[in-house]
Amino acid sequence: MGEYRNVAGLRIDPTKVGGANIFRPWGWTVVLIVSERVKLAMEEEGLSGTKFIEV
Repeated sequence: MGEYRNVAGLRIDPTKVGGANIFRPWGWTVVLIVSERVKLAMEEEGLSGTKFIEV
């Protein structure tokens, strides 16, 4: 009770997070939110095993 199960339309205000590029939402043990910069770097390096979903 009191926990979220689904989030739609999540946005992170870059003016409030400083230089942070990786976030873990509270209560989600397997989900990371990464900046476009991190996503592109991972793709450029050919890293596998990730699934990107735009939020």
